[in-house]
Amino acid sequence: MTAFCAQISRDVAEPLPGTGGHPGSNLLLSWPSGRWSKTFNLAKDMTSDEADAIAALAESGRRLNLIDRKAQSSTTHRAYLMPESRAFDVPRAELVAFFSALKTGQSLTGWEVSDIPDSVVLCCTHGKKDRCCAKFGNASYKALTAAAVTRPEAIEIWQSTHLGGCRLATSILVFPQARKYGRVDADKADAFLDSESKDRPFLPCYRGDRLLSPEQQVAEVAIRHHLAQQNIWPDRLEPESDTDLYGGRKTITLRWLSGTEYGQLSVLLAPETVQRFGTCTAMDDGEEPVAHNTWQVVSVFAEGSLIALASQP
Repeated sequence: MTAFCAQISRDVAEPLPGTGGHPGSNLLLSWPSGRWSKTFNLAKDMTSDEADAIAALAESGRRLNLIDRKAQSSTTHRAYLMPESRAFDVPRAELVAFFSALKTGQSLTGWEVSDIPDSVVLCCTHGKKDRCCAKFGNASYKALTAAAVTRPEAIEIWQSTHLGGCRLATSILVFPQARKYGRVDADKADAFLDSESKDRPFLPCYRGDRLLSPEQQVAEVAIRHHLAQQNIWPDRLEPESDTDLYGGRKTITLRWLSGTEYGQLSVLLAPETVQRFGTCTAMDDGEEPVAHNTWQVVSVFAEGSLIALASQP
């Protein structure tokens, strides 16, 4: 029987929160998925000039993911700069010039188009990278595509190359907010899009704010769950303090803001270790599972009350 690293990750109850990190500067480039290579930013039919230009972009700090969907032309490449929410249509013959202009800060208006969707949802289906992304990712992509058709919002669903965390398949990234998710199974497609259409993280699969540290992400997700029980959906959470305690425990305090209301909540965390495989390839190669250090939520609390509510001054 074929083993999947994603199933083992679920079996050992590896937490999703704390794994939401992602680069802040992104280029999404359409390319037929049948031509993807094992490397997330290269296709098998790219020229050496195109590959060199992509490498130069990566060195400058721009992450490039290949994306695909049925509606996309195979000769004109759709490109998105995120989180800037800029869209471009680039003929194949002009790709190197486009990459060069982007890297050097030249004008991109000759390729720019105005049809920007409200949300670009990337669903990792990068089976050449890991079989979990093929097995789980393709099923979720089909479900999300079907669910998005009936929605009034301008939501685009794209297949994507590797987004990080194959063992957390199906991995999803939503732009321009750069919200990262794991284990978004096909049967969660409608609920996931319902939440995103309200510009709210889908908490059952949310991995945490990429701008926060892993332990702060764990605290953030715990606080969001806590507030959701009170029907409070914060616009953002900001770090207030981290306190190291005896025995490796830690208290993290975050300030939350929701419209004109705000509050402050603390989360007590305890260190936790799970044994998991990073990829299916590691299992196939006979490697031992890796000890992964993470955090367990012990409690969520506020000074003097369950939830501190106030009006913004």
